[in-house]
Amino acid sequence: MTVSAEQSQAPLRLSPAPKPRFGGVLWRVARALNPIMLPLAGKRWNPIFAVAQHRGRKSGRQYVTPVAARRVDNGFVISLAFGAQVGWYRNFVAAPGGTIRWRGCAYPVGAPERIDVATALPAFMLIQRLALRIARVDGYVRVRDTEPRGA
Repeated sequence: MTVSAEQSQAPLRLSPAPKPRFGGVLWRVARALNPIMLPLAGKRWNPIFAVAQHRGRKSGRQYVTPVAARRVDNGFVISLAFGAQVGWYRNFVAAPGGTIRWRGCAYPVGAPERIDVATALPAFMLIQRLALRIARVDGYVRVRDTEPRGA
């Protein structure tokens, strides 16, 4: 059996990229709410959301993204509610690291390390744990401080 020139020149079809964790609708809602969440995240009175400050791996531009994070010894535990394809996570891996602004302070941190649910959930407050369980979030990372904090 021979292959015609047309068949041999057919473009290679790759499988489609995985869909966002909660589906396209919630993904779009979250992106639309980011401008509203950003002024609230990372503030001294808000222990639920932090701000991940990162540099684009291709553009080099500075970005800020609200994330669900909790302070732990020498770092933070952050949920990957939308999976590992999100920009802030991929930029933290490429950089490696960035800055987490939490409760009014900026913390330079290193590259994220994946951790399991059993290790991550105890770091979060009860209401956050309930929301993360209901949403069936199973991806978490830990980022460690790159500079020691003075006492």
